[in-house]
Amino acid sequence: MNIALLVLRLGEERVLAQMKKQLVLTFLLAFVFLVACDSNPSASPNAPTAPLATASPTPVPTKPPVPTIKILRIGLAGYPDVLDPQRAPLGTEAHLLKLVYEGLTTIDEKGNVVPGGADKWTIAPDGLQMTFHIRDGLKRADGTAVTARDYEYALKRALDPRISNKTNAVLLYDIKGAEEVDKLDPAKTKPEDVDKALNNLGIKVVDNQTLVVTFKKPNGYWQAVAATLAAFPADKKAVERDPDGWWHQPNAHNGTGAFVIKSIEQNKRIILAPNPNYWRGKPKLDRLELAYFPGGKGLLDAYKKGDIDLATNLSADDLNALDADATLKGELVRVPTAIVYAIAFNAARKPFDDKNVRVAFAQAFDREGWLRETFKTVGKPYARWIPPGVPGAQPDKPGVPKSDPKAAVQTLVNNGYAAKESAAENPKVDCAKLGEIKLTYLASPTNQARFGFLAASFAQVIGCPITLDPTNQLPSKTKPQISLQGYMQDYPHPHNWLSMFWTCGNEFAAPFGYCNKELDALVVRADQERDPQKSLALYQQAEDVLLKDVPAAFANHTENISLIKPYVLGLKDRVGAFDTEWAGEWGPAWTYDVDLAQVPASYPRK
Repeated sequence: MNIALLVLRLGEERVLAQMKKQLVLTFLLAFVFLVACDSNPSASPNAPTAPLATASPTPVPTKPPVPTIKILRIGLAGYPDVLDPQRAPLGTEAHLLKLVYEGLTTIDEKGNVVPGGADKWTIAPDGLQMTFHIRDGLKRADGTAVTARDYEYALKRALDPRISNKTNAVLLYDIKGAEEVDKLDPAKTKPEDVDKALNNLGIKVVDNQTLVVTFKKPNGYWQAVAATLAAFPADKKAVERDPDGWWHQPNAHNGTGAFVIKSIEQNKRIILAPNPNYWRGKPKLDRLELAYFPGGKGLLDAYKKGDIDLATNLSADDLNALDADATLKGELVRVPTAIVYAIAFNAARKPFDDKNVRVAFAQAFDREGWLRETFKTVGKPYARWIPPGVPGAQPDKPGVPKSDPKAAVQTLVNNGYAAKESAAENPKVDCAKLGEIKLTYLASPTNQARFGFLAASFAQVIGCPITLDPTNQLPSKTKPQISLQGYMQDYPHPHNWLSMFWTCGNEFAAPFGYCNKELDALVVRADQERDPQKSLALYQQAEDVLLKDVPAAFANHTENISLIKPYVLGLKDRVGAFDTEWAGEWGPAWTYDVDLAQVPASYPRK
């Protein structure tokens, strides 16, 4: 039965029951009155009589008052480990830090680079310099002025070799002298020499409003890098008071973003309030609460109970639990995210130094089965590299070869790997010619099951054994034949997907033995091109070259599965491919709103 109809019918029954109760009570009162009069016929009509008892009125439930403050409560599965912008890895940390700080630029949910701390920027004709103009009147949350020196401090701190556990330095290697500074050994370098190297970086303050960044080669994309955590202006005074632990204190986050941190409850909750000095104006929300549910445990239940207004990164099990609830299904938001997985082949190791073998294994790869077994159908099969939503992506073009078991065997048979008994009507692969195939993965019970499925799948198609090779070492150490490669962008630009990953000698591509001079030449031209459309066209050509090489069986991109209450305004309209933590996180959070007239009784009143 329809739930709404059932509630309506139950309501009608309650009304009918109440009417019946009142009729019976009226009848009883009338009966008592008649009996009383009948039992004393000689009583004077004017004689005083005892007052009749009257029934107490049925209490009417009172509707709770409409709340007066707008609170958005977001439930998340992972608590941030580090909230220092120059030390924080991109992931669970970024979603919070982006609310509290802004770089020189920012990036919207479509991947467009838009003004942030700088209201404009220019690129020199030779592409070797980018000049940023810091917006007039820019302030921190406490009202102190922000100048070009604050951004200079952030960028230099991100490269200072004396700062431990930095995560964003490599993003700045385009800056003149940056790589050399970052690779200095502070144990073997005098402090004054480190300071000298930092002062000689291509990061110069011209005046309070002007910052000039000089590159070691022409650059047409660095405005996107200027939006990353490395350029978030942490408050120098707060950092110097407690260099390693300042970020634990809410009031030390004296940022330039839309919100300020009011309280931090480790592993449980972080509460934010509007930044009164935000340059775009005060956000519409009065409070933003980030509630953390480690591993996602209890996240869906909290949403059902009304304890949170947005539940994000739900699991496949959570998704299955929604099937029986029409209301929850109506609040479901599925966002394809810019995280890609691939079964990578090592082009420097036999037999994958032969492109035909790479093609055959790509044809043997069961994407649908892999997605089902590994990701429980959360995500989409994807045979390309740059994912949908990233500027320059080409999701409608063919990628590496599709799954085709018969074609996989035929590719090997036709290219020197046929067994003696192979025949046209029954093609077979000579496993000795192919050699031993090892599938390497990080050891864990979950990975054992996942890669056991993958090995069995390959073995069934190719007809040759696949050895499982669990390890505790990363690909950079093991240089495996076949392994799983996942990639999440640092900033939504094809430079981050191609130039920083697949170029010859790159630390990411090196463990897989990949190098293609044609691709390198294309991305160099794309990196230096100042015209955005011409640049994207060159990156797209480079991706086509990459896919033609078949360096991997590109497998899938992920999804963020969220539930959003209908009274939350703005988020559903601004979801994007970069929302890895919560739906709408890359949209304009300062515009998000709550319709207080529609919130339930469980919504907080203060």
